Amino acid sequence: IMFREEADYLRFKSLQLVNASLVARLYGVPESRVLDVIYFDPALAIKICLPREISSGAPGDRDVYGAQQHAPLLLWEFELPEK
Repeated sequence: IMFREEADYLRFKSLQLVNASLVARLYGVPESRVLDVIYFDPALAIKICLPREISSGAPGDRDVYGAQQHAPLLLWEFELPEK
């Protein structure tokens, strides 16, 4: 998840809106499968690390480049508390 504005990124980071529990719920996996949620300040970004079910390029892989892994985040709705 990349942010355009530093203030927005820092607000998300301070509230820890994106965490292992949320990722597990959105992706339908146990929380133990969420390897890491990294808030990466230099890029104003949040990186989510999940293991792949099938290795990239293996028979049955439908997303060789991992380009569709963000889909569960698209419909995530959230409310920010008042400042």
